[in-house]
Amino acid sequence: MAWKGIVQRCVRALGFEITRRGDAQTYTLCPPYGYFTYSPWFEEWFQEKYRRIKDHTCVKEDRCYMLYRLCQSAMRLPGDVAECGVYRGGTSLLLASALVEAGQRDRQLHLFDTFQGMPESADADASTHKRGDFGDTSLSHVKELLKDYPFVTLNPGFIPQTLEAVKDKKFAMVHVDVDLYRSTRDAFEFFYPRVVAGGFIVCDDYGAPAYVKSAKLAVDEFLADKPEQPISLRNGQCFIIKA
Repeated sequence: MAWKGIVQRCVRALGFEITRRGDAQTYTLCPPYGYFTYSPWFEEWFQEKYRRIKDHTCVKEDRCYMLYRLCQSAMRLPGDVAECGVYRGGTSLLLASALVEAGQRDRQLHLFDTFQGMPESADADASTHKRGDFGDTSLSHVKELLKDYPFVTLNPGFIPQTLEAVKDKKFAMVHVDVDLYRSTRDAFEFFYPRVVAGGFIVCDDYGAPAYVKSAKLAVDEFLADKPEQPISLRNGQCFIIKA
């Protein structure tokens, strides 16, 4: 039996990833199927973007790539962009740079976070997160990271109270990465009626096993009586396209 087949079978069994890089394309093994698929987030043009943000986020390249492309697609629509769950500001920086590249400096990027880590309510959440998790951040750190983007507004505090600052806004895209059930549900309830037709709401945590009874449950419950259904991706994200 060829060694390649043995290695691929072992890799699939362990859930690891094999990469094969060409001059212009990158392909990664897609378990459990055993074939390689195009993975543009490993191309140098996007790796360059990711190197700029990787020390300020827990979000890996594949999910960052989807955020970047969805944000680009949303630029055809009216409305601002928002992110709930900022942590150290890495994905916020990626979204801000996407707006600049699209010539959209007059469009606002609204950021919502405690900027102090998980709130007290995390202790009772099914995600098993605890108060203070992701606490290695601060409002000053994120402000410094985004200082060259005057169209970015930071809203420190607790969701949903802080969301009232944008109650009169419309949105082309919203990124929700708050892990917890109640915060995810509150974010979807607030932003859903404010996202324009064709716009996107992205949930970072939907497909991760740890969030089955927190973020995923919140999204599924909220969408149960809505025309939209979550489009679940292999990387753990899901998104909806507003009808």
